[in-house]
Amino acid sequence: MPNTTPRPPKTTTQKGLGWDHQLHRDRLLLRHVDGTLCWWCGRKMFREPTRNWDGKPLNAEHSKSRSLHGTTGNHADRLMHDTCNKQRGDGTRDDQRPALDPTRQAALDAHAETRDVLGDLVYFAWPP
Repeated sequence: MPNTTPRPPKTTTQKGLGWDHQLHRDRLLLRHVDGTLCWWCGRKMFREPTRNWDGKPLNAEHSKSRSLHGTTGNHADRLMHDTCNKQRGDGTRDDQRPALDPTRQAALDAHAETRDVLGDLVYFAWPP
């Protein structure tokens, strides 16, 4: 009879996502401009989790997957929605990402916010 005892989940450090990875994520977030499009889905990304379409914080993502290229010297180099990062997996399906589907892009553009990347700009009427 096989052992059905569940294994405890790996810690972030055991997955190669420890302090160094968190530092790279913080640096990516500092340089991030709200409204930048996600590489995977083509939707806008925001620092504030509630503004993202999946309601979750952005993930630091490796363009070279950790499973194929390891973690040594392979730093996270872009941000991605949490759900998109999980859908991408090890990167073997990158050619099937939703952002490449023109019909999906048209639907996203139709529902896009009317504000530009900077949001609503306020100006002051200075006295003459």
